[in-house]
Amino acid sequence: MTDNKAFVTYGEGAFLNAKKALLSCDLTRLKGKSVLIKPNIGRIASPGKGINTHPDAIAGVIEALQESGCSKIAIGESPILGVDTLVAFKKAGVEDVAKKYKVELIDMDRRSFVVKAIPNARILDSTKICDTIYEFDYILSLPVAKSHMHTGVTLGIKNMKGCLYRREKVRYHQLEYKEGAIYPDLTLDTAISDLATVLLPDLTVIDGFIGMEGFGPSGGDAVQGNFAVASNNPMAADVAGCLMMGFEPKDVGHLRIISERLGMSIEPKDYDISPAGYEKHSVKFRPPPKDIAIEYPDVVLYDKESCSACLSTVMFFLKRFKTDMRQYLLEDNKFHLAIGKGVTEEDIPVGTVCIGNCARSASAKGIFAQGCPPVPTQIYKAITGVEPDENEPEIN
Repeated sequence: MTDNKAFVTYGEGAFLNAKKALLSCDLTRLKGKSVLIKPNIGRIASPGKGINTHPDAIAGVIEALQESGCSKIAIGESPILGVDTLVAFKKAGVEDVAKKYKVELIDMDRRSFVVKAIPNARILDSTKICDTIYEFDYILSLPVAKSHMHTGVTLGIKNMKGCLYRREKVRYHQLEYKEGAIYPDLTLDTAISDLATVLLPDLTVIDGFIGMEGFGPSGGDAVQGNFAVASNNPMAADVAGCLMMGFEPKDVGHLRIISERLGMSIEPKDYDISPAGYEKHSVKFRPPPKDIAIEYPDVVLYDKESCSACLSTVMFFLKRFKTDMRQYLLEDNKFHLAIGKGVTEEDIPVGTVCIGNCARSASAKGIFAQGCPPVPTQIYKAITGVEPDENEPEIN
C-alpha cells in the first residue's frame, strides 16, 4: 500500500463524520467503478446499540461515493449463523437507507461461494468466500468500532470475516494448529491473518459514532465516540481506529500478525493521520476484561494459564445460557468449567466442561468445547448436543 494517509472526523454525527472522512481520501479511482459496501450488520439489533454500523454512517458513505462518480453501489452482508440478513438489514435501518438512495441490498448467504487457496498458510489451507464481492471493482469495509472479547477490537480488516460463506465463519473459531506448528498466537487471530493474505478491503470507513466497549461484539455497552476514520489503506485505517478507541495497535493480535506477514507497518508514526491533534478527540473504550471474577455462587471455574479471550467467552456464555445448564450441575449442585493450558485431569471432577483447545488435555473427564476460543453457542452445542433456539437474541 503506497497511500499512508488516514483521515479522522469527529463531533458531527454519524452521517457527516462518515461522509467527510471518506471525501477526504483520494477517490479518483472510483469514477465509473462499482463499489460494494460491507457494513457490520451481523446481528438483529436496532440502531444506536453499538452492535451494528449506524444507518446514518452508511448513508454518508453512499453520498460520498455517489459524489465521486461511482457507477454502481450496493450493500452486502453475511451475518452470524442463524441470522436472516434481510431481517437484520430492516431492523438496523439499512433497508430504509437503501430505498432512499436506490442502492441494492445483497444477502450474500443466498449467493454462492468461491474457494480461495491461502498462500503460505499458517492454519487455513483454503477458505470459502461469498462470491458476490468479486462482482464489484472495489469493496469498502464499513465497521462499527467495537471492543471484541476474542480479538481485542473489530475494525475494518476484521470486518472482512463477514465475507465468509455461511458456516465458514464458525469454522474460524474451531481451528487447531497442525501438529508441529509453533505459532504462539490465538488460532482465531492467525486465521484472520490467513484471510488477509487473500482478502483486504480497498477502502475503509470506521463508524465510531456509537460503538461498543467491554464484552463486544454484542454483549458489551454502547459508548458515544462520535468519530469516523477513513483511508485507502486498511492498516492505516485500523491503526487510526485503535488510537481513537484508546488502544495500542501492536496489542491487537490479528493486526500485529498481519503487519508481520504482509509487511504493513503497525506503527502510528508511519502513517499520516489527519488532522493534527486528532488524538484529543479519542474516546477510551473499555477493553474486554482480562480478569473476570465469576459472580455466580453455583459455578466453579478451574482456570490455569488461560487467556482473556477464553475468560470473556466463559462470562458471555454464562450471561446467555446459565439458566439452561441446570441439568448439567454435578453432585455438589454446581456447574463446573475449566479453561487454560495449565489445567489437567487431576484438577477437575468428572463432568466438567472443558472450554477451548488449551483445555483439551483435561477433557477426557468431561465435555470438550473445541475452539480458540469457541463462541458461546458452540459451548452450548458441545454440552447439549443441539443448537440453541436462538443464535443471537433480537435486541430492540
